[in-house]
Amino acid sequence: MAQQSTDPMTRTGPGLFAKLGTLSILYLSVFLTRIGFGTILIIFPLYVATPSSSLAAIIIALYPALEGFSALPVGAVVDLRGRRRVFVTGMALISVLTFLIGLSNNLVLVGGAHALEGLAAAMVTIASLTMITDLTVEQNRGAGMGAFDLANLAGYGVGIMLGTLFSKIFSSNLGDSFLVVSAIMGASSIFVYFVLREPGHASQGRRSLRQMYDSLTSDVVGILPIWFSLTIILGFYLFLPRLVAARTGVNDLSQSAGLLLLALLVFGAGALMFGRLSDKIGRTKTVMIGAAGELGFLVILPSLFERLVVIPQGTPLIESYRMVGPIIIVGGFLFFLGSALIPSILAYIGDKASREFRGSAMGLYSLMLSGGITTGTILAGIADDLGGVQAVFYSAAIIFSGLTLTSAWLLYGNSKTSRSKSPAQEQTRQTNLTSRLSFALFRGPVDQPGTQHRLLAEDRPLGTLPRTQNAGRH
Repeated sequence: MAQQSTDPMTRTGPGLFAKLGTLSILYLSVFLTRIGFGTILIIFPLYVATPSSSLAAIIIALYPALEGFSALPVGAVVDLRGRRRVFVTGMALISVLTFLIGLSNNLVLVGGAHALEGLAAAMVTIASLTMITDLTVEQNRGAGMGAFDLANLAGYGVGIMLGTLFSKIFSSNLGDSFLVVSAIMGASSIFVYFVLREPGHASQGRRSLRQMYDSLTSDVVGILPIWFSLTIILGFYLFLPRLVAARTGVNDLSQSAGLLLLALLVFGAGALMFGRLSDKIGRTKTVMIGAAGELGFLVILPSLFERLVVIPQGTPLIESYRMVGPIIIVGGFLFFLGSALIPSILAYIGDKASREFRGSAMGLYSLMLSGGITTGTILAGIADDLGGVQAVFYSAAIIFSGLTLTSAWLLYGNSKTSRSKSPAQEQTRQTNLTSRLSFALFRGPVDQPGTQHRLLAEDRPLGTLPRTQNAGRH
C-alpha cells in the first residue's frame, strides 16, 4: 500500500513544529561545535612551531585531507545507518582528539590528532547537511542552508574571540586552551545525544558506493567546479593567521578580532538572506551574484589585509575606520555579495539529490570541500614563500575565475541540451554522464540501478516514497 508523505514541512500541525524544533537543535549544535573550531583556528598556528610557511601549511592541511578521504564512505554510512548516530559520534571524537592535542605540542601527536579530526569533521558536516536537506523542501531549502551557514559563521566568530582571549590567558601554556575547547565540545556532544532526534527520511537499503554516486545528475557535476574553487579560497582564508604572524610580527589577531567577528556575522546574515533569495529567483542566478562579489573581494583583499592587521590593540572603531579608509566599505559590500555562494550551492545539491542518497550527495560535497581546502592551504603557503600576500590572493582570484567559468559553461550546456531533447533522451543523457562520474570516482563500471532511484526528490509522487525510517534515536 502506498505510504503517505512523511515530510512535515509540506503540511501544518505537530509534525511541522517537531521538525522546526529539530532544526533549531541542529543549528545550536553546529554553533557550539564551530566555537571550538574557531578557537583552534587562532591558537593552532601559535601552538605548533614550524620553521617555514610551507611546512605549517602541510600540517594544517592534514585535517581537510583526511576529511576528504573519508567523505564518500561517511556519506554512505549516513544513508545506511542514520544521521543522528554519525553526528553524535563525530562530535564526541572531536572532543577526545582536541583533548589529546592539548597534552603536547609534539608534531607527530598534533599532526596525527589534527588529521583524525578531519574524519570527525566529515561525520559532523555530512550528517548535519543531510538532516537539513531532510527537514526542508525545495521552496525553503535555500533559507535552511543559509541558517546553517549563519550558525557556522557565528560559531567561528565567537570561537575566534575566545581564541584571542585564550592566547593571552594561557600564554604560558597554550595546551590548556585546547583542554577548555575539548570540554566545550564534550558538553555539546552530551547535549546533542539527549535532545537530537533522527529525522524521518527515505531508505533504499544497502547499496555499494558506486551505485549511490551513480544517482548524481549532470547538473550536480556542473556545479562542482565553482564549488571546488570556493573551497580552495577557504583554504587560502584559513592560512590568514600564518600570514599575519609571518608578515607583521603579530602573533595573534586581537588587533582585528572585532572586525573579524563583524565580518563573519555580516557574511552569515548575508548567507541567510541570499539563501532565501535563491528560493525565490533560483539557485544559479544567486550563485552568479555571489561569484561577482567573491572575485571583487579577492582583488582588493591584499590592500585591505595590510591595513587591518596593523591596527593597534584597543583602537576605537571609528579610529580604526580612519586608518583603513573607504576601502573597508567596498570590501564589506563585496564580501556580503560573496555570501550568496555557499547556501545557494548547498541548496542546489540538495535539490538534485534523490531522497535515498542525500548523505552520499553531501559526502561528495564534503569531498570537494576537503580537497579544495587542502589544495588551498598548500598553495597559499607556497605563494606566500614566493611572493607574499599579493601573490596569495591574486592567485586565488585567478583560480576562482577559471573554475567559475568552467561551471558556467557546463551548466549552460546542460540547460541547452535539456531544452533540445525529449524527457526520455534527457534521462538517458543524465544516466551516461553520471556513470562516467562514478567510473572516475571508483575506477570501475557500475551496475545501473533502476531509474526510480535516480528521480529527483521533487519529482517523486508523495504517495510512492520508498520505505521510510521512523524518526527516533539510532
